[in-house]
This record gives sequence, structure tokens and C-alpha cells, in this order.
Amino acid sequence: MLHATVHLPEPPTYEQLRMGTAGITANSQHLSRDGAAWFPVMGEYHYSRQEPRQWRTGLERMKQGGITVVSTYVFWHHHEERQGTFRWSGNRDLRAFVELCAELGLDAVVRIGPWAHGEARNGGFPDWLQALPLNHRSNDPRYLEQVRPFFAQISRQLSGLFHGTGGPIVALQVENELYDQSGHILSLKEMAQDLGMDAPLWTATAWGGAQLPAGEVLPLYGGYPEAFWEDAHPGWARGNRKHYFFSHIRDDHSIGADLRPTTAVGAGTSGVPAPFATCELGGGMPSAYHRRPIIPAADVSALALAKIGSGSTWQGYYMFHGASQGLGEFSSLQESQATGYPNDLPVMSYDFQAPLGEHGQLRESYHRLRMQHLFLAEAGPALARMPMTLPAAVPSGLDDSETLRWSVRSDGQAGFIFVNNHQPSSDALGAKSGVQFDLTLAGGGQLTVPRQPATIAGGAHFVWPFNFPMGDGATLLHTTAELLTSLPIGDRTCFVFSRTEGVESEFDVAISAHDGGSRQTLQLAVPPGAGPLELTVSDSLSILLVDGPTAMRLWRGEFAGAERIILADSLLVTGGALRLDTTAPRQEIGVYPPVDHVMALPDRLGATVNKLEDSGPFSMFSVEVEAGMLSTSMSVQTLQGASGPAPLRIGGTQNRAGAPLDMDYAHAAHFHLDFTAEQLPASVQNLLRIRWTGDAARALLDGQLLSDNYWNGLAWDIDLTEHRDELLRHGLTIQAFPFNPAAPIYVEESIRPGQATLEISDVRILHQGSIHLTLP
Repeated sequence: MLHATVHLPEPPTYEQLRMGTAGITANSQHLSRDGAAWFPVMGEYHYSRQEPRQWRTGLERMKQGGITVVSTYVFWHHHEERQGTFRWSGNRDLRAFVELCAELGLDAVVRIGPWAHGEARNGGFPDWLQALPLNHRSNDPRYLEQVRPFFAQISRQLSGLFHGTGGPIVALQVENELYDQSGHILSLKEMAQDLGMDAPLWTATAWGGAQLPAGEVLPLYGGYPEAFWEDAHPGWARGNRKHYFFSHIRDDHSIGADLRPTTAVGAGTSGVPAPFATCELGGGMPSAYHRRPIIPAADVSALALAKIGSGSTWQGYYMFHGASQGLGEFSSLQESQATGYPNDLPVMSYDFQAPLGEHGQLRESYHRLRMQHLFLAEAGPALARMPMTLPAAVPSGLDDSETLRWSVRSDGQAGFIFVNNHQPSSDALGAKSGVQFDLTLAGGGQLTVPRQPATIAGGAHFVWPFNFPMGDGATLLHTTAELLTSLPIGDRTCFVFSRTEGVESEFDVAISAHDGGSRQTLQLAVPPGAGPLELTVSDSLSILLVDGPTAMRLWRGEFAGAERIILADSLLVTGGALRLDTTAPRQEIGVYPPVDHVMALPDRLGATVNKLEDSGPFSMFSVEVEAGMLSTSMSVQTLQGASGPAPLRIGGTQNRAGAPLDMDYAHAAHFHLDFTAEQLPASVQNLLRIRWTGDAARALLDGQLLSDNYWNGLAWDIDLTEHRDELLRHGLTIQAFPFNPAAPIYVEESIRPGQATLEISDVRILHQGSIHLTLP
């Protein structure tokens, strides 16, 4: 029996944070909006690292995935690469991006810097600024004199877009990862305010023991599954283990540690009570040349759940949507050893293995996080008011893999049990048997869940509600299923739950009679393994229960005049239609409440829709397109072989392996791809996918760099869509080096070649279009 004692929470304290206007405030425990508790879900997306034509779909996908707030850096070197000449057009049009957020019903957080990091050249400083003889990132008047015109430009771009004047901007972040200059952070805030920037909330990153001006900024934290910024040692980065435990510790001294000249020793707060808020929960991880981790989707979702179960009241992901570094007028724009950093990042790609990839690819982590975000949309306001309680027995340390990791968030009576039995696979956690939770609630009540001891599967991570109000006099006393969402269906409400792997789904529901009569308890139990089913609780209440794989395909949106649950591999709900990506020749679509028929709008894909046998309460349909419309296999011409692996260079501030230089690629293997008009249909996205083994590679279009990749075992994707005419004229050249097993480069041991290896195993173009489904 695992025990925890839950107490009534202490009341929050107010006014210690000197911020909050226009209905948005922060107290010591949570955020509020229009008088109600508010639990934002924030995702990072960099407007200046993508073309404007991609913004709308990217933002729509973020919103469909449960993101409610979009955060973005303003990279100074993207806007003033030439001193005194500012560019705010095209992909640098900050105002247009924020206005689009507003149009789509998304809030915005603008990270104005002036130093950003973000794996950008000079941390985002233009070269001319970096070269000036002054004390950067300080209150040196010579530095502030340079910052002021940049902030004035940002203020003009954002005029009228702050929440207090009806705009979407709910917060501004000043600086980034500055840990020892609280006075400078305050000076930047005051300068921004003086120039007309008026956000309800002001934030600053607090990791690394940051010293922040007391009460002036809301401290934000982070945590990543892995760390490209560590050395090329084998195995999982040890410091990242902490993120898979429930804990009162918010800080992470490992983030940005390679850029701090001294060891962080601070407490990571300003000394003022503030809610636990995050801005950089790792949505993935980029590859540096010397360290190239793969981030499985469950590593992302388990970390995110552990933060919610540790008391988070603001989930913020970095990155949620990948991007491209792009090229500047005078230089490349990425972090590199040549610009004083320890690490060489790809020149172009900033995919980040994010839930939404560099070219909009939907990853498994997107679907896993969407499940959590459905839960937060349903329960977040209540959860925000609930502090975290640790159990009586907690793991003894980072290497304890036997003690179950769990926590409780509760207001003393109602609450949620959080369990995480997952950590990255090199140290995978095994199943835990005989698990039963015993809670002592405020006032002396007891709760035991489940009714009989159960086995928690290795890798499982989930949350179970207890004493959860379901409306109309009904209370869910306990369950062993995961709450996803609820929706109104006529005169009743349907709550949607996902099964917990290997555990019998229990529902104990107390129902109070409307006439004041006796309270009755309904006990339901569903063995593992059954398909989707609907359980009737009362005339006004039902439960829709699905399994885990189905929950990964579950979306919510308005269709056929009502809110519905849709089962699909991908989905955007726009204009009353269901938009599906053509990712497979055949997809099965489920609709609940059911509809009799759906049809595909005519398009070049010639999609057909067929009615299938219903699956429980879902009406099911198949959507099919010709397989040949979805991809084209390509042949590769070898122009020259590599003379050997790339030259081994050790450099940077941490003496790490450095990427090949431009001149080195003359000795790489050279390949060529030619294209026909039929291989690049104009009405879809054409994504070149290269599966290969090697070291470093780049793709050139008529001699110009289009994309680059450090091999880590994942496919290399290149969006060809906007380059069709040039590709038909010139084709594409690939230059690549063999992997050198003797080089101090980390890739996962299970895939690490034992000898110098360069192989291109498959090249194809994925033709990704859309199918729109409507009612007949």
C-alpha cells in the first residue's frame, strides 16, 4: 500500500508580484484570468525561422494540439543585421505573426531579449553589436544605448497588440538565461515599459540559480529529456534524470551550463513566492555535431506529465514547432564554435525533433502531448489551485528505479494521482506489481485506489482523478482510467477516458438525488482489452472509454453542427470540415456522436470514402487514395566517392568535435538527384526523405545550401515545395561524409557503426496533400 496524506492548501498570497493588468494576474500559487484560475499551455514557434506561407497551418496545428499560447523569440540579428537598417517584412514580420495568432484565437508571449540564445549566432546579437567594445548584457550605458533603438522598433511592431488593448500578447520575456544580473533585467523591463510595451505579465528564465529582481518578473523554468550541450560521453545525460521524478525542485542547473563561466549556486528564484511556471520543457532536442541524441516520444510526454504532477501551473514547451535557421545577408545564423560557442549546430536545420517538425511533420510526441492538453483544457483551472503532495515513501535518489514515482495534487478533497513509471530507454523502468494507493484526505477521509492491487506497466505514465465533480449532482469518487475531455450531447454530458495499460478500468460514481434523497454509488469495472464503449451513468451522464492507441488518435472539434470526438491520424477542423493529411493510402476515421455519412470534397487525389462497421459508439469510415499518389521512389546518381571521413577537428570553448568546413566538402562523396515535373506535383507539399548512415551531409541547389543534417539514425527531410522550378532545371546535389567510429561523437550505441560507413538506403518524395471531409 502506497500512502500519502493530503492537507488543505494554504491560501495564496497576493501583490508580491508587481505585474498584472487587464484581467490577468498572478498570485503565489497560480495565474488568473477574468477572475478565474488559468492554466496556459504554451508552445515555442519562431516566426523568423519559417516562411509566412507556413505560419497559418503551423499555428492551426498547434491550436488543434492543445496549445493556447504561442511564444516566440525576436532574434535581433534577424532584424538588424546591418546596423541602423531594420527589416520587419516577409518572415521577419513580427506584427503579422502576432496578428495571425489573434485571428486564430491564440495568446502570445514575445521573448524580446535582447539576448535570446535559441542556438542562434551570438545568441541573436548582430555581428556589429558583438564587436563593439562594451559590456554586453549589462547596465553599461553604452550597451543600453544600443538596445534602446531595437526595443523601440519592437514596441512599434507590437503597438495595439497587448492584452490590455484587446490584443493577444499576455506576457513579455526580457533577456534569457541571465543568472547574475538582476539589476539589468529590471533595467530592460523598465526600458521596454518606457517605450510603450505594456504586457500583463513579465517573465524571465530562472534556471541556473538565476538572480531575478524581486517581484518584477515571473520566474520560468525548464527541463529536457537529453542535452546536446553535454560532452560526447556514452549514454543518457545524467543530469536529465531529475525530470522523471516528482519533486518540489523547480530549477535545472544543467540548461545553459556550457555557457556559464562559473558554477550556478543560486536558489533559482527572486525570493518572492510565485506559481510554478515553465517555458522550456523539451519538445525534443537538436543534434550538435559532437552529440546527437534521439528523443523518443514517450520521453517528452513523461517529462511533461512529471512537471504537471510536480505542481506546474503553466506548461511551456521548447520547441513545439521546429524551424530552419536560414541564412543571413553576411553570414550563417546558427550557433557554432567559430562564433565562440562550445557546439557546432547545423547551418540550416532547426527541426529539434519537435512535436511539429521543421516542415510541419506530425510526430508521435504531438499526439501524446495532445492527450495531456485535452486533460488540461478540462481540468486545468481546478488543477491550478491544487498544490502537490509527495507520498510518504519517495525514491532514494536518481538511481532508484524500484520505488514507484507518484504524487498527488489536491485541494484537500478532490484531486489527481500522478504516476510516472517511465524514463529514457537506456535506463528503462520495469513493471511495478501490487500497486495500490492509500490517501488520507483533509478532514480524515480515506481513499484506496484501485480496489485491488494492480500492476503498473514499465513505461506507463498517467493521471487518475478522484472526487472529481461531473455535474448534475454526480461525483467521480475514483477511477483507474485517464480523463481526456467532456462534451455536451443533447441533454447529457459525456466524459471521455482512456484506459490505463494492463489495469482494469474502475469507475466509482456517487449520484445525489435531485429531490434531496439518498446518495447512491454506482460501481463500474471494465476488464482490459475491450474496444471503445460507452457506459451509462445516469440519464444526464455517460462515460466514453477508449484504449491507449485510440486515445493517441483522438481529437476534439466541431463537425456537423456539434462538438464531436474524431478519431484520425491527423486533423484540422476548419470551416466545418475535417481536413486530413494524406499520410497513408487508407485511413480509418471515427466520429462520435455518430453521423450516417461523410463525403470527400473533390481534389486531385481522388479520395474515396466508405462506410465501415461501427466500432462501439463511433461511426467508422475509410478514406482511401491511390498509393502511387503519396510517394515517389528516387534513384541517386553517384558523382564521386568520399576520400575518407571528415577531418577531425577539436575546438570551441569545451574542446569538442567540430563540424566539417565548407572547403572539406570537396573531399566528401557527391550524389545527384534529377527531377521530373510528375515527381514534383504543384498542388501538394513535396517532402524529400533520405534514409542514410554517415556523418555530416548537406543538400545544394544550384550551388546554394538548401538543407544540412548530422546523422543520428533518423530520416533527413527536405521540403522541396517552393523550389520546384529550380529543381527541374538544376536537380539537387547531396554531399556527405562517412561516419568515423573513432571520432568523439555521440550517437546511440545500438546504431553506432563499427567502421567508416556511408550509405544512402532509401530516397523518396512524400507528396502530402489534404482531404476535406464534410456531410453530403
